[in-house]
Parts: sequence; C-alpha cells; structure tokens
Amino acid sequence: MALVTGIRDLRRLPKAELHLHLAGAMRARTPGDLDRLVRGAVADAAADGVVWFQPHFSPHVQGGPETWDAVLELVLAAGLDEAGRRGIGFGLTMALPRHEGPELAGELTRLAVRHVAQGVFALGLEGDEAAFPNGPFAPAFTAAREAGLTLAPHAGELSGPESVRDAIDLLGATRLAHGVRAVEDPTVVGLLVSRGVSLDIAISSNLSRGVYRELAEHPLPALLDAGVRCSLGADDATLFGPLLGEYELARSGLGFTDERLAGLARTSLETSDAPAELVADAVAGIESWLTAP
Repeated sequence: MALVTGIRDLRRLPKAELHLHLAGAMRARTPGDLDRLVRGAVADAAADGVVWFQPHFSPHVQGGPETWDAVLELVLAAGLDEAGRRGIGFGLTMALPRHEGPELAGELTRLAVRHVAQGVFALGLEGDEAAFPNGPFAPAFTAAREAGLTLAPHAGELSGPESVRDAIDLLGATRLAHGVRAVEDPTVVGLLVSRGVSLDIAISSNLSRGVYRELAEHPLPALLDAGVRCSLGADDATLFGPLLGEYELARSGLGFTDERLAGLARTSLETSDAPAELVADAVAGIESWLTAP
C-alpha cells in the first residue's frame, strides 16, 4: 500500500475543474430544478478548492431546439451568479453527443458560438468514441476554432491511441478529456508533448469503466514522466465521486508528493479558459500552499 506523501490540506490547493459533466443524461427538469443543479455543482466545486469551474454541458437533453437558447442562458446565469457569490470563476464547455451525429453537432456548435460572450469557452465531444469516431465531427470543430473556442473533445478512453491522434489531427484538439490510452503508443505521447495538448484525466472513471483493472496500472505517472501536461477531473461526480477525491487518490494511491499534486493543479489552471488575472492569482496561491508550514 502506498504511503501518504503529503500533509497539506488539498481543499486549500487552488485548482480548476475542466472535466465534469454537469447534467449528463438526466431527465428533463423544470427551470427551478436546473437552477438548483447548477448552483449545487458550483458550491461543491468551490468547497473542493476549485477557483475556475468549467463543466461540460449541452442543452439538447432538456428539450427541442426551440428551448436551447433559454436553457443555456439559464445555466450560464445561475453558474455565473453562484460562482460570483463564492468568489470563483465559471464558464461552460459545449458538449457534442457523438451518438446524435454531425448534424446535431453543427447545430449545437452554432449555439455555442452565439453564446461565446456570455460564457461558453470551449467545444467538447462525448460518448462512445469506438462506435462514433472523430472524423465526421471535423466541420463542427473547424467552425468552433474559427469562432475562437477552445477545442476539448473526449478521446483515448474507450478507444486506443489512434483516437487521440485523430482528435489532434482531424479535430485540432488542444485539450483532451481522458486521453490516457495515448500511453500505448510512444509516437502519440510524443505528439501530445510536441503539440502541447493537455489531458484532463479522471482516474476513478477510468477504473470504474474497466479501462484499467487496478490503480497501479493507471498511466498518469508515466504520462507526466514523459512530459505530457495533465490535470485531474471528476468526470461524473454522482458516479465517481468529487474532484477532491481524485487528488486524494493520486496522493494516497499513486504516491504523489504535494509538489506533483501542485503541478496537476497548476496545469489545470494554465490550460483552462480562465481569465489571465484569475490564473495568475491562483498560481500564486499554489506556491503559497506549497511553502506553507
């Protein structure tokens, strides 16, 4: 059993959460329910030491296209208001569902672009990457890039390193949710390093889905040793636990020192879409956390 290698309070470590699905496959809710869901997620993130909260979300699970603008505006308003109350930052990654096909992806991308000024910062792509590969979604990602959105699809969890390569080469990804199976091909690892593509890794999700049988097999240490920039995310907190648990798991289960945990937090902020001033203040907070007795 790995020894605990740090004693500092991980809640006090400033960090960003970039890989959490806000609503997932929940059933349609009333506006009041959705408002409470968003505010609760923001509150939970802030309690874990998150200073920039940018979950993945798509309004298509809430109803037809005639409702999407209103739903998205409700989520943004609730998130920004609650984040402001708690002294943290908030934004969204628009999540495109692979299984719904490229036509819906295009519509949702246009929706994301319409709300860039209101707090949509990135375009994601989620779902079964083995059944629905990256290529057909390239036009949506091209449109998102032209509008200034960060390109942050899921890749390299349910499919191997070829999915990571395609996400970079075909979609132009600069940040990937998961990406862990890149470790199976050294040339793809090298591509991540040379292109500066970061990975938002969810350890508990990988274990629960059977990508790795046990924690000792998880490639996060190897990816970091190879120079890949990595952060931690909860993925789906209702299934896999909160973000704080991911940091605690890296500490107690993988033997990460406080210096290495601070590096994960620093990467989460520096690769996020947070304002430069927030990032600078949070990185300074990380250094203070490390030097505190």
